[in-house]
Amino acid sequence: MFGTQAVAAASDWLPYAAAFAPLLAAVIAGWIAWRTLAQRRQADRRDQWWKRTQWAIDLAMERDFSRAIVGLVALKHLAASDLCTDEDYELLDKIGGAKIDALTLSEESARRAVPEPQHPDREAAGQAAPQTAAPPGAAARATGFPITLESRGERVLAASAGMAKVLAEADRLVSFVVSQRGRQGRRESGTVPNG
Repeated sequence: MFGTQAVAAASDWLPYAAAFAPLLAAVIAGWIAWRTLAQRRQADRRDQWWKRTQWAIDLAMERDFSRAIVGLVALKHLAASDLCTDEDYELLDKIGGAKIDALTLSEESARRAVPEPQHPDREAAGQAAPQTAAPPGAAARATGFPITLESRGERVLAASAGMAKVLAEADRLVSFVVSQRGRQGRRESGTVPNG
């Protein structure tokens, strides 16, 4: 008798299961469709973010200081996005550093390329040119604009106000990216401080 009751009890839930099977299938299909749509939306957002980033990189590398500033500011803004990955932070860090290097190295090269004033009449007579207290290029440096690069811990002189602004924005970008990379690393490791 015990065996027949088990068969009867098992068959009691079958009509209910059969009635809910289409609902369960619909819920699963809906969840799959929602996940696919969410992934597609995220991919589209990421694609648009990358297009904006490419535009900003092109501007940041311009020789025109005002355009470069716009590009660097845009890159800093884009770096604050939740779409920015570790690889993107590394790329933005390198771009900011490359802009700083390009400006500071070109400035240093320009200073070295400026020859010291020659006094042909004294050299011809065998007399040495008088030594001035200021090193070569000091006049240009005296009118330079001092910029402290926080990301590198150094102070440089820019030849113009535009160059100084670009250096400052590139330094802000690098410093911001470094702070974001550190914050994202703490978030992924689960050690986000409170406050």
